[in-house]
Amino acid sequence: MKFEAVKGMRDFLPQNAKKKQFIEDLCRKIFEKYGYEPLQTPVLEDFALLAAKGSGGEAIKEEIYYFKDKADRELGMRYDLTVPLGRIVATNPQLSRPFKRYCIGTVYRYDRPGAKRYREFTQADVDVVGAKPGLADFECVQIASEVMNSLGLDYTIKVNNRQVLEELALKRGIAKEQINDAFRIIDKLDKIGENEVRKDFRAKKINDEILQVVFVNSFEQIKEELAGKECIKELESLLLLSKEMGIAQVKFDMSLCRGLEYYTGNVFEISIKEGPSVGGGGRYDKLIGLYGGQESPAVGISFGIDRLYDTLEKTLFVGPNSDVFIAPFSEEFNKQVVDLASLLRKGNCNVEIDLMQRNIKKNLEYADRKGIPFVIVIGEDEKRSGKFKVKDLSNGEQKEFSFSDCSKAADFIKGR
Repeated sequence: MKFEAVKGMRDFLPQNAKKKQFIEDLCRKIFEKYGYEPLQTPVLEDFALLAAKGSGGEAIKEEIYYFKDKADRELGMRYDLTVPLGRIVATNPQLSRPFKRYCIGTVYRYDRPGAKRYREFTQADVDVVGAKPGLADFECVQIASEVMNSLGLDYTIKVNNRQVLEELALKRGIAKEQINDAFRIIDKLDKIGENEVRKDFRAKKINDEILQVVFVNSFEQIKEELAGKECIKELESLLLLSKEMGIAQVKFDMSLCRGLEYYTGNVFEISIKEGPSVGGGGRYDKLIGLYGGQESPAVGISFGIDRLYDTLEKTLFVGPNSDVFIAPFSEEFNKQVVDLASLLRKGNCNVEIDLMQRNIKKNLEYADRKGIPFVIVIGEDEKRSGKFKVKDLSNGEQKEFSFSDCSKAADFIKGR
């Protein structure tokens, strides 16, 4: 019987896992630069919690991994990292404000697998709970910009405001009960085009007057129409601060409707040139209250690690884990190899040793194949003289060091 990964899920062999880990580590490093702290939550949550977000209810069972455990409890696998955050904040009122957390973890959705669409994937989130609209929203955009710049990607950060769009919809004759359907259609504009959007509006008998405003996409026009409204001030503040801080990739996009009921204010989406969305987020000021906690303003942004990995897989180079490979000339020198490896590791070198008892030629080929830059061979001469040579595989040059002063060898290997 042949065993394979479950449909919609995949394995990452070491070379690819290192690339994915590189992206995760880069996100973690940037998140921590801005004062965010790590949070870990279980993969499993009560189904009632997962169903409470937005208006999913029972229907969400079709979109997630849902099951009953041996005690007949209804459970589900988390489909994002924001729902667990909402639970944590709601049940831990003692948390200081602002509560700034990041989480990098695996989530699960029972989507139809497709190109760059998986049932198991990794997200990297940063969220701020307790801060009103303003700097916290901009910080999410600033972090997104730094992550994308650090990865060398050509990107756009689209921004809009859920409340702005709702105000305009009501002014343009869309009934309140039709707003969610209208927004779902508008959100598909970049995928299906203007004509199809109009057709979908007509099919659902929704007043399409708002579409002209969406297609023109003029912030100045909307600003004039909603002058004095708090929502337009929030959006203008975000756009202005982004401009003043030189984040030219931030663009106003009237068609951006992320999250429907879930978001309450500014929303963002990160897309790459000639590629898919790789992240997004926004303000969700009612989620904590929905989960039984005291209502608290909140905003966050999420990066799709798998989408970023798929984009960068062929161009991202991640070097070897090991700095140096040490091989014995024969088994009688194993003790010297282990001793030297321990000393170099104390000098912060990553050291791999020969575990296969292969000959020197094969060990050199192995080190070269793995991209390990330096090799040390230990034999009778090294044992007698108390000295060893570090060979640079890139040019064949060798440098001699003493066993009694391995710190110099470690500095050489690490390039210090």
